[in-house]
Amino acid sequence: MNLSNAQDEAERQDAAQALLESERRYLTLFETMAHGVVWQDHAGRITSVNAAAQRMLGMTLEQLQNMSKLDPSRAGVHEDGSPFRDEDRPSILALQTGRPVRNVLLGFQHPTLPGTRWLRIDATPELDPAGGPPLGVYSVLEDITDRVRAEREATEAARTVTTILENVTDAFFAINKEWRYTYVNRRGEEVSGHTSEQLIGRSIWDIYPDIIDTMFDEQFHNVMNGGDPVTFEALYTASQTWYRAHVYPTPDGIAFYLRNIMHERRAAEERQSAEIRQREFMRDVLASVTNGKLRLCFREADLPGAPPRAERITLTPEQGLRRLRQVAEEAARAEGFADERCHDLVTAASEAGMNAVVHAGGGAAYVGVLPEKIVQIWIVDEGPGISMENLPRAALQKGYTTAGTLGHGMKMMLRAVDRVFLRTSPSGATVVLEQEPVPKPSLLLNDW
Repeated sequence: MNLSNAQDEAERQDAAQALLESERRYLTLFETMAHGVVWQDHAGRITSVNAAAQRMLGMTLEQLQNMSKLDPSRAGVHEDGSPFRDEDRPSILALQTGRPVRNVLLGFQHPTLPGTRWLRIDATPELDPAGGPPLGVYSVLEDITDRVRAEREATEAARTVTTILENVTDAFFAINKEWRYTYVNRRGEEVSGHTSEQLIGRSIWDIYPDIIDTMFDEQFHNVMNGGDPVTFEALYTASQTWYRAHVYPTPDGIAFYLRNIMHERRAAEERQSAEIRQREFMRDVLASVTNGKLRLCFREADLPGAPPRAERITLTPEQGLRRLRQVAEEAARAEGFADERCHDLVTAASEAGMNAVVHAGGGAAYVGVLPEKIVQIWIVDEGPGISMENLPRAALQKGYTTAGTLGHGMKMMLRAVDRVFLRTSPSGATVVLEQEPVPKPSLLLNDW
């Protein structure tokens, strides 16, 4: 019997030691865990709070126990800003129902930290083995303030983007990698003729099969397959409407803006037509007042045919002008030109070459003879050319020059040779001089 009693006593001591060790481990876990834990008895009185909970709530155990409302969710607010009612408190609900209450969000004002702090609370009742009311409840708290703030900032940013997209004047569409609509703004509904409910979730190729194998199809696929953002203009043949599209990649697929540019294109066509009429009027007027000598050329094809053989002369500030004069004179004399005709041609060639050097920094000259014994000299440069508004004065006023025109000598050239062909643009100018062996009599009285 004594041996049995001793064995029982040893077992009781081992059990007590194990219980103490278990309690020690529990206490260590309770005090060091990252989540907050609040224990309340069957009446809702707080009996213990771990260090994490005290940090989250900004109060000690004694302060929490002395509050007029015993539940730590007192004076809290829901995620929508409405206040917590007594019956909303997760710990009280768990005590009343005997069932766990999960994922309750609580916002509250921390005693020392700015702004609203947010906790996620799980409340679990301790059930009475005898079937009576719960013996108490423990609440596990997780501080999710940073997550809530990030989600709200993201939501606000998304709301801002949506507000912008809904108020832009361009149609906007978002397409996922399966080519299904995920977003359409109001203007997009107007342009497409479909509501967003009719488009979202459906394939763009099902809605618009007629854009397959068009510019839209090609550019959408290029961007979807990793290409850079692109802006292009294309005609949608179904409505005969021109659109400007800006397409760019998104994490989910592509997005694109569409703008109806029919008015822009009509305005551009009208401006182009007006410019053509202005140039043609200028061409006819200058040809008239110069007895047909000055011939404006708006296209490469408007220039005269070049001689079968021509010597090329490079024109720079240091060289080329003397050689140009020499070759021009040799060509004229070889065709039997009189001295005065030779002198006039050399003078005009020198003036044209000088213009290229002064206003374009240089260029190239070509001297040749046409089958009709017409000496032809081409002067080509890449300077600023001559603007339409300066052209009449440059052609008709002796010595007129500006930094943006062919400059002095145009009137002299017109007096010296039979014909001057001029093609000019912001990227350069081409002057072609033609001189025949014998001048043709003019029927007009203009002194040229």
